[in-house]
Amino acid sequence: MIVVLSDLHLGLRGSPSPASLAPLLEGATELVLNGDASEAATPPFARAAADALAGLHDVAARAGTSLTMIAGNHDPDAGTLLERRAAGAVVLTHGHAFHPAIAPWSPHAAAVGAEFARAHAELSGHAEPQRTLLASQHAARLERRHDAAKQPMAELAWMAMRPWKCTEVIGFWRIFPELAVRFLDSLGPAAPAAHVIACGHSHRAGAWSIRGRLMLNTGSFTFPGTPHAVLVEGEEVVLVPLVRRGGEWRYLASARRSWTIGAIARATAAASTPVA
Repeated sequence: MIVVLSDLHLGLRGSPSPASLAPLLEGATELVLNGDASEAATPPFARAAADALAGLHDVAARAGTSLTMIAGNHDPDAGTLLERRAAGAVVLTHGHAFHPAIAPWSPHAAAVGAEFARAHAELSGHAEPQRTLLASQHAARLERRHDAAKQPMAELAWMAMRPWKCTEVIGFWRIFPELAVRFLDSLGPAAPAAHVIACGHSHRAGAWSIRGRLMLNTGSFTFPGTPHAVLVEGEEVVLVPLVRRGGEWRYLASARRSWTIGAIARATAAASTPVA
C-alpha cells in the first residue's frame, strides 16, 4: 500500500508531530509526501521544520516504509516534481504548477507570475510538463523569498482585513480541479494513460470526476484542517479523511471512498463534477 499525504507544513504551529502520523504507516510500503511537507525553506521556521522532518524519516524507517519527497511551493527543492504510480496510471504532483502565480490571491502574485513566465520562456528546450514544473520551481523559490510563511492564525488575520481575498481563494478552489486535469492532459499520449491525479496545494480536500479523469486533493493538516490521504492499493485508489484521536492521526474508514483505476476512464460525469 502506498500512502500519499501533502501539506503537513512541519515547523508551523498546528502541524502534526512525526509520532502522531505513525498509525497511518501500518502496512504501508511507501509514504509519499506530496509537497509542502515542511517549512524548511523559510528561515524563521527552518530549524523546527528540519527537526520534524528528520523525525518523520525516523518514524517511516521504524515502520519499514520507504519515504518519497515531492517538492511543493513551500519546499521547492525538497524532492522530485512529479511521480507516477500504479504502472503510470496515477500521477502525483503538489499542484502549485497548475497556476503561474502559484497563489493568485497572494500580495506577491504578480512577481511570482512574472518569474514563472521568465523561466518558462528560458526553458523552451524542455518538453511539457517538465517545462512547466521547472518554471514553477523557479517561481516558488522567488515566492519563498517574498513570503515570511506566516503562522496560520496570522495568515487568517491578514485575510480578515482583506475580505475580497477570501473570494479570490474560493474562486481558485472552484477552478483548481479543472486546472489539475488540464495539467494531466499536458502529459500527452503516454502509455499507459494517466487516469488519476493526486495533489494538494489548495488545502481543499475532495474528489472530482472530469472528462474521464479522477482528481483527488488531500487537503492540509493546517488551516482549514481537513487532511485526507490517498492510498494506492493494487488496482484501487482510495481517498480517506484523517481524524485525530488520542494525539494520533488515523484513517476514518467509514468515510473511505475507492475507485477501480481501470474503470475511471469510462466515467461519463460532466466537467468538474464533485464526487459525493
